[in-house]
Amino acid sequence: MNEEKRTVDSYTVEHAIHVGDKEIVFATDENKTDTPYIVCDCEWFAPLGVYRYFSAEGSIDYLEMMGVFITRVSVQIEAMKEEKVRAGIPLEPVTPDQCEPNDYTKSIENMVVVIRADRLRPEYRTANNQIVLAKSGFGIYGNSRGRAVYTVNLFSGKQDRWNREDVLGILKPEHMPEWAKKRLKEIQARKQEKHKAPER
Repeated sequence: MNEEKRTVDSYTVEHAIHVGDKEIVFATDENKTDTPYIVCDCEWFAPLGVYRYFSAEGSIDYLEMMGVFITRVSVQIEAMKEEKVRAGIPLEPVTPDQCEPNDYTKSIENMVVVIRADRLRPEYRTANNQIVLAKSGFGIYGNSRGRAVYTVNLFSGKQDRWNREDVLGILKPEHMPEWAKKRLKEIQARKQEKHKAPER
């Protein structure tokens, strides 16, 4: 069975490696006599639900562009390594034994939950990317037909949408890292401040 090839404009994608926040793409168009080979960056543009391609370089020299491709991948790898060092916290992934199982009959609203490692790309399978606060969505309720679970990452503060089946379980209190406890207290304090009655 022939799979449809991915394209970038008139170019056919031959190689693509996703590392960190972007994908590096090597594509060819043999009809382009001046630049049959290009390398560009790609990222998901959520507001429009499309992939955005940028920083394209082109050449008639295959080896030159393959070198550009490999260099860009290497730069992304080094950036991810530096990001892990800057995090300054233990990054071992959270394991099933550190969680209460994901019981679909129970609510996880305002619970600290763990995203399954296999739902994350390999470079993001670390505790700081797994530990989130379940905030809203039909999927947070028990026995719900809805699946959406909207979360806040306790390390980065980034908001994301997951499905209930992406949740490994509720993080057991004895396994909650100190950084997560601190961020949770900050979120709870902001929430209480927001709900205080205004002074008259």
